[in-house]
Amino acid sequence: MNKVSQLPARLAIVVCIGVLFSAFVPSSGMLEVMTSIMTLVLIIMLLREDFGREMKGWLLLAFGTYSIGVIADLLDEVPELNDHWLIDNSDDVFMHIGVFLMCLCFIKMLQQRQNLIAHLNTQIEKAHHLEEELSKHAFQDDLTQLENRRALFRRFDAIAIQLQRGVLAYINIDNFKKVNDRFGHKRGDELLIELATILSSTSPDGSKIYRIGGDEFVVLLPTDNNEATHQWVEYLYQTTSLMRQSFDMDLSISIVPYHAGNLSDPDGILAHADKERYKKKAEKNKLAEHTRY
Repeated sequence: MNKVSQLPARLAIVVCIGVLFSAFVPSSGMLEVMTSIMTLVLIIMLLREDFGREMKGWLLLAFGTYSIGVIADLLDEVPELNDHWLIDNSDDVFMHIGVFLMCLCFIKMLQQRQNLIAHLNTQIEKAHHLEEELSKHAFQDDLTQLENRRALFRRFDAIAIQLQRGVLAYINIDNFKKVNDRFGHKRGDELLIELATILSSTSPDGSKIYRIGGDEFVVLLPTDNNEATHQWVEYLYQTTSLMRQSFDMDLSISIVPYHAGNLSDPDGILAHADKERYKKKAEKNKLAEHTRY
């Protein structure tokens, strides 16, 4: 026997229409008996559904009272018992109680369904929140709250698809290890956070800032205007002047244009930017030695 939830709606409609038409056909009470039996079968099928222990108790009570009413109705068809006062008065009473209990069960089932839907919606919201948190941890640097290397590579894909052009600024803190050794790792972390804040506040509108390593940052500038880029680099040096003097450190910055062509190799463009950074750092050190002598 199938469960009620597995029965097609078309079958229920056909049965209801059949009962409706049968009501206009003269009969000797067999239609009422057949309808009662089908109702009992429906209750039995409902008992096979997984509605929980409490709901089964109510359904069993509905089945019991309705069954007593059906039995009393069948006994009322026996000529010898036709005028028995107990049978005449009990069949309709018990059947009505059974119908009432069945209606009560359906109301409880609807409430149970609404509670289940509400619970599922809550779980879905929790899942979405967890997904957002996981995505945040996957693409965000915990210390500076900037996006990380993984997020940078994902941004490269979007830029390449949109055929955008601009400039990648590769920034490295020189002597950062000495900062940690001299001032402690906690103060070194504070330095990284301070630099991240400066980069966020000084970068042109539309720029994207990333921390891709321990002391390495990348800024994607949405313009390939060399003059504007160099002005920003000079402004960044001026803004960090006091910080660099306080910690006896410096910044190495290299500028590399980006476009759809070279973004297909994200590691390559970062390696090229790092190579340019070392080249400028060597030139700066050479100039400093020459100035000293």
